[in-house]
Amino acid sequence: MTAHDDAGDIAQRADAVYAARAALADATPRPRRLGVAEIVQFLTDSRRTLTADEQRSLFANPQVRADYRRLKAQLAVFELPALAAASDGQVEGRRFDGGSISIHPSRVAGQTYVIVRFDSPARPPTAMVLERASGELVKRGLPDMPGDGETMMIILDSHNVDDETFLHALRDPTATGSFLL
Repeated sequence: MTAHDDAGDIAQRADAVYAARAALADATPRPRRLGVAEIVQFLTDSRRTLTADEQRSLFANPQVRADYRRLKAQLAVFELPALAAASDGQVEGRRFDGGSISIHPSRVAGQTYVIVRFDSPARPPTAMVLERASGELVKRGLPDMPGDGETMMIILDSHNVDDETFLHALRDPTATGSFLL
């Protein structure tokens, strides 16, 4: 084999590698499907959220939605129902079987207190998932409860996008929710 043959072989291999890389770059990645493992992780890990694509996938697929509802029901300690349709949207408090939520402005500008009272929880919840009528899911990890195990306070900052999204969902009279272990 001559040096000229080696150069031709190298050029052909370089062309093949370039073509393969170009084809990979042009290929559109398949969106990752939301499955039971991701749903369990979302429901049990207080830091795990769902992306907008995962939320769309959840509500577009009846089987995945049924799996989500079944798993959520198994992990829910308390359920937060929607309020009466006559509400004006400025909800300052909500009741649920097992407790209540009250929303109060703080003296500090831009801060809001959310006080959650439980009648007598066997185990305090670690997260809350709110589901708006639009299909949007808003999840919030909950702080550790003090010694009495019945009252927790969440301080929300209107300058924090996640806090503001949670507060809007909590004040939405059509939103439902679940307190999760």
